[in-house]
Amino acid sequence: MERRYFISWMTLGALVSVLPPTLSGCESGDTPPTPPSDETPQIDTSMREDGFQALGTIPQLQAEGTIVDRRNAPKPVLIFRHPETQAIVALNPMCTHQGCTVELSADENLFDCPCHGSQFGLDGAVLSPPAEKPLPLFEVKEEGDLILVKTQ
Repeated sequence: MERRYFISWMTLGALVSVLPPTLSGCESGDTPPTPPSDETPQIDTSMREDGFQALGTIPQLQAEGTIVDRRNAPKPVLIFRHPETQAIVALNPMCTHQGCTVELSADENLFDCPCHGSQFGLDGAVLSPPAEKPLPLFEVKEEGDLILVKTQ
């Protein structure tokens, strides 16, 4: 048997042996979908007339420390409480150098870019290059337990 035919038959055999378990995993089971937990309440994230969106709650921020929203707002949003002023801050967590997601270093009160080492202050200002532009800040306000962010 030629090598090409042998490899073709082996590939076909591997695909055929993997297909049934893969398809059986797609069957609907008797288990009903899990409802959202009480810890993550469902909120209306639609854009309001004033341009604000509810992207989280005060209890959620207290429990998690930060809130990251990549689905509901037109731009990624990272929400956190400033450790010194206790103000709620929202900014775009995408590094202005090459678009990597920055990480909050609470111990050092700054944001680190894991890709190229840029650092940003809690106000979004560039602390060390290669990034040259600050992280964009968003306007934030509280309404009851809701955290509202204006991304546009």
